[in-house]
Amino acid sequence: MHSQPGVAGSLVSHLERSGLTIFFSENPTTDLWLKGPLSKSVNEFHRVQQEIFRGTGIIPFRFPTILEDGDKLRAHLEERSGEYINLLARFANFVQIDITVTQTASSPRPSGADYLRERQNRNRTLDEFTTQLRSEAGTLAKDWRQRSIANGLRCFALVERKQVQEFNERMKTVSMPSQLSARVSGPWPVAEFLDFKS
Repeated sequence: MHSQPGVAGSLVSHLERSGLTIFFSENPTTDLWLKGPLSKSVNEFHRVQQEIFRGTGIIPFRFPTILEDGDKLRAHLEERSGEYINLLARFANFVQIDITVTQTASSPRPSGADYLRERQNRNRTLDEFTTQLRSEAGTLAKDWRQRSIANGLRCFALVERKQVQEFNERMKTVSMPSQLSARVSGPWPVAEFLDFKS
């Protein structure tokens, strides 16, 4: 169970409802959480989630997720409990590993047709490398998703908790093209794989 204070030193409480346990903080005004350096509040929020996640699977909410009062919280849990229970059961033994792949900037920057040709080549290298990562992960990645970011791609692998070290070792064996850099992080809660119903 969680033992450390939450965002801006707020007490973290928990509520058991409809077969679920939810962790939350209460405050008469959101100013405590939303004023001041937002990056600090986000980091504190994620620290709480990570502490809970170390011991069990969780459904991570985004910061800030704010409900008006305890009645709204209980109503939300009763409305969505079936969906949340199914997701927790499905992903109980899984974590998410993030791989951020970025292209190193070329210097000096070419112009016109040369620039377009270089950009095309770099994008091809990026695609080939991420395909290689996916292939190297093999059956250790039970699911794989990726999305474009500025100057690269973010890849997300769904991995069993007990296989994280083996997965990371495999990623180290992939040959890195000189024009790319990659950063592996995690394990994280499986946020990218939680396909909520609308």
